[in-house]
Amino acid sequence: FFDAKRSIDSLTLSLWDFGGQEVFYSMHHLFLTKSGVYVVVFDMRELSEPSTRTEAKTYLLFWLRSIKLHAPSVSMLLVGTFFADMMEEKGNLRLIDKILRELTNGSFEQIVFPDNIEHGDLIFFPIDNKERLGIDRLRRAVEHCARDDPVSSQEVSIRWMAFLDRILSEKQNETKEYLTFSDEVKIIGAIVGIPSVGEQEEALSFFHERGFLIHMTSTEILKNIVIIKPQWLIDALSKVIRDGSIHIDFHKFKTAGLEEDARSTFETALASRDFLEYVWKGEQVEFFIDLMKRTMLLSEWGRDSYLIPSLLRDTYVIPETGIPGHRCVYYFSSGFLPNGVFQRLLCLCVELSSRNGNVNTNLKLYENFGSMELEKGSPVHLLENKEVQSISVYVEDDSSAGKVLTIIQSMLLKVNHDVMGAGLTWETCVENVTSKELVSLSDAQQQKLSPWFNSDIQSETEKYTQKVDLDTFLESLS
Repeated sequence: FFDAKRSIDSLTLSLWDFGGQEVFYSMHHLFLTKSGVYVVVFDMRELSEPSTRTEAKTYLLFWLRSIKLHAPSVSMLLVGTFFADMMEEKGNLRLIDKILRELTNGSFEQIVFPDNIEHGDLIFFPIDNKERLGIDRLRRAVEHCARDDPVSSQEVSIRWMAFLDRILSEKQNETKEYLTFSDEVKIIGAIVGIPSVGEQEEALSFFHERGFLIHMTSTEILKNIVIIKPQWLIDALSKVIRDGSIHIDFHKFKTAGLEEDARSTFETALASRDFLEYVWKGEQVEFFIDLMKRTMLLSEWGRDSYLIPSLLRDTYVIPETGIPGHRCVYYFSSGFLPNGVFQRLLCLCVELSSRNGNVNTNLKLYENFGSMELEKGSPVHLLENKEVQSISVYVEDDSSAGKVLTIIQSMLLKVNHDVMGAGLTWETCVENVTSKELVSLSDAQQQKLSPWFNSDIQSETEKYTQKVDLDTFLESLS
């Protein structure tokens, strides 16, 4: 944008390096923007070695699916590293290419093939940083994709460019990670000739979509913070949503008198307000809590305490007697079930249960399982099965089966709309209580299959998919 003032042919790219750790997966919706060029980098040695191939393929496929989910129209380049090592044995590149073609199976149309003059018709770019092999060709491909993106040639008013320029100039201040909309951004807007708050918000939304800054607008608390250094947000959330394999220094929390709070957070997924105040150093605590609530990463648990389901570590083992109740299954196998969907579903269920006056002591929560009463006296059990990409819901009370079906379907629609870019797809099946077989939702509705469809309740679910704030959504389910 800035260089466009001087030359219509110039192109300025900003580079974002995404952490590969699992801790960031639940935050993809904040950073995987719908425009740009995505470079998926993998170690060719891990794909070529049989002992590491399966894990490498799983990891690659996860990222390809995540990008397709959140940014379905972007260009995507596959880049294999350690080219020099792979050249030692003839046929290695062909092996990697065969594995990648089988893995992608024509399902990712946005993959950009390299101009393979040297190495034949490969689906990926082989490079070597140490020997500087393939780097220039990759750079040219990235630039070509960026120029082909209609967004890069979209005309923007000089006032908007000046607005962004002034906002991002604050990054030069090392201690400045964000600006407040009410006290700082409004003034900048007035200075550059955009006095209208509506136009300022429109410009911020435009720049947010293109990854120049982060500005969320679902609540007044979120709207007042304009993040100019995304790393600040990542660092703050990573202090709470963190990889369980990373060593936690409980001694420093003991010194602060918060050892029990820290253990509660990282061992039972229950964080106290005092703990959050401490790890965020008292800065913008309300903003972070509100952000995690609105993105369904956190729900209130009693007074000044919060449940963070992504920190649940124990795995539930299904007993020999099975899980009681009539079964409803959501199959995501036609697409994929991303990390964080089940945890967000738990978050919404716990929040709804609490709002309906149910006591949290009846809850059982695991990494892959949750048991609670959405309505008093009506136990509901949720189970995630990552192998078959499904979420199963078990309802013990016949009279509430129809309503639970509506509630869970509505919650999944809300998660899909608010966090997954409306890219999730799933098939819903319910159990025929007589034959114990699963029936598609449409067939069950047509047959008025009891206890799921004693009345035409499925039509009610659509009203919950509208762009309503989370509180209004949960109130509509109560």
